[in-house]
Amino acid sequence: MEFLGYARPDGSAGARNYVAVIPAVQCGNELADRIATEVGRGVVALTHNAACVNIPSDKDMVHRTLVGLGCNPNVAATVVVGIGCDGPPAPPIAEEIAATSKKPVELITIDREGTYENAVAKGVHAARQMLADALPLRREPFDISYLTFASKCTGSTPASIMACNPAVGWAADALVAAGGTFIFSETTEIIGAEHLLAQRAVNAEVAERIIEMGRRLEERILATGVDIRGSQPNPGNIRGGMSTLEEKSLGAIAKSGSSPISGVLEWSERPAGKGMYFMDGAANTPQIFLGFAAGGAQVMSLNYGAGLPTRYHNYTCAVGGIPTVPVLKLFSSPQDVSQKEYFDVYAGTIIEGTETVADVGQRLLEELVAIASGKPARQEMNSRYHEPLIMYYTGPIL
Repeated sequence: MEFLGYARPDGSAGARNYVAVIPAVQCGNELADRIATEVGRGVVALTHNAACVNIPSDKDMVHRTLVGLGCNPNVAATVVVGIGCDGPPAPPIAEEIAATSKKPVELITIDREGTYENAVAKGVHAARQMLADALPLRREPFDISYLTFASKCTGSTPASIMACNPAVGWAADALVAAGGTFIFSETTEIIGAEHLLAQRAVNAEVAERIIEMGRRLEERILATGVDIRGSQPNPGNIRGGMSTLEEKSLGAIAKSGSSPISGVLEWSERPAGKGMYFMDGAANTPQIFLGFAAGGAQVMSLNYGAGLPTRYHNYTCAVGGIPTVPVLKLFSSPQDVSQKEYFDVYAGTIIEGTETVADVGQRLLEELVAIASGKPARQEMNSRYHEPLIMYYTGPIL
């Protein structure tokens, strides 16, 4: 099975072909947005909420995340912008993107250019040239082993357990069997089911890391005086028919299929090889998708169970608004079938009894390949607003 992608200098293949403007910290958001807006279509500003008031380990995570965004195969070239006093600093971010991805990178800071307007002018010039170089690139056939697919669930109900999540798990297993990569996350939604994931680990070290991810998050939550086992499932889950955290976790991990788990990633960390990976992260959709994008995912999915979330019609709120990575949306609930036009795949046929998990999983895999080959996802066709990306922090804000 093949998809049509853009060849990148590091040997990867992009599903999209953007020029990204990445600020080192949120103080550079306006500068990044101004550059992208003046150049227009094909250039996107990846604005975010990272500031200089984080502990060193979280600053390191921000650095890793921004480098990962620039190295994502869907990005053809990157303009890194900063003020000059940024923490993390802009120059090492630009240098690492260039060294790792081998793609064009331009560094622009207000300090170096003297004034804000000078920085805008230089950034616009650089981005226009990068776009002119990227536009002539043509899609080429690549085996699906070049794909990294990542998935998150939302609006979890029993319908999630029966339909959309198992279908994603089927497609994930098929992709991994073909030599590709699949990433899943939401550490809060493996608690109570960690032992089942650990049983699928390729070795004892990976098994222990899976258990440790759940343990350390639960300990972090308990340190605040809150017990997650008393606060989950959330009201929407309960309204949909779920009763316990363990039930929610069992449904959530269904999207990981049954393949051996090759490794465990910190949030926004890139996999060291092919296979199936678990990534640490909260259940916040924008944070999870930012981590996936930084980890190298070219396509992502958001899997809806049922209820009010299927009726949002607010694409950015629902999927986090990562403008460089398409998000395929699927849902399970037959009672919400009138919402089909807002989704890419309907999995409720499993509940209706007209299709099997394998049938829907195959349809999902084919849609995934089509979107990776250039077909716009529903989210791409309808979303005009992109909110700032939300970093995942493990320490206090200083």
